[in-house]
Amino acid sequence: MARRTKEEALETRSQLLDAAERVFSDKGVTNTSLNEIAENAGLTRGAIYWHFRNKMDLIDALMERVRLPLEDMREQAEAMVPDDLLGQIRLNAIAVLRQTVRDPHHRAIATIILQKCEYVDDVLPLKQRHLESRNECATEVEQRFQEAIAAGVLPANCNARLATMALFSYVDGLVYNWLLEPEYFDLDADAEKLVDLFFEGLRRQPV
Repeated sequence: MARRTKEEALETRSQLLDAAERVFSDKGVTNTSLNEIAENAGLTRGAIYWHFRNKMDLIDALMERVRLPLEDMREQAEAMVPDDLLGQIRLNAIAVLRQTVRDPHHRAIATIILQKCEYVDDVLPLKQRHLESRNECATEVEQRFQEAIAAGVLPANCNARLATMALFSYVDGLVYNWLLEPEYFDLDADAEKLVDLFFEGLRRQPV
C-alpha cells in the first residue's frame, strides 16, 4: 500500500509537470495560474499545492527535470574525449541542440525560457536562477577555452570570455530560430555541421 501511494504521488507530480509544460508553452508563465495547471492535468487545486508551494517551485522542478540528463551528457563527453577540451565543449553544444529536438521536456523548457517568459513580478526570480545556471556553465566553458588557448589548440589572441559568450549566443540563437520554424532547417541532422562552423571560425581568428 505504501509503495502504491508513493508511486501514485510521483505519477501525480509528473502529470502536473507535464501540464505545466503545456500551459506555460501556450499561455506563457506570467499569464498562467497554478489552478489552470491543475485543471489541465485533470487534478484538484489541492493536488498542485501538495507538491509545489508556488509557481517558482514548479518551474524549478521543470528545470531540474531537464538539467540532470544534460549533466549526464556532459560526463559522457568528458569520458569520450578526456584529453580534448574543445572536443568536450563541441559535444556538449551538439547535445544541447539535439536534446531540443529529441526531448519534449527540454524543448518545452527552451520554448518557455526563450519565448514565453516575461521577467516581471513573481517571475523575476526565474531570471536570477536562469542567470545562475548560465553563469555556472559559462565559467566551466571559459576555463576550458583558457586551457585550450594555453595548450596552443586555439590562437593565443583568442579571448576565452568572448568565445564563451559567442558560443552561448550561437547555440541559443539556433534553438530560438528552430523553435520559431522547425521546418526551416533540420537542427537534429545538422547539429554537428552547425557547431563545427562555429569552431572553425574560432580556430581561424586573425593574429
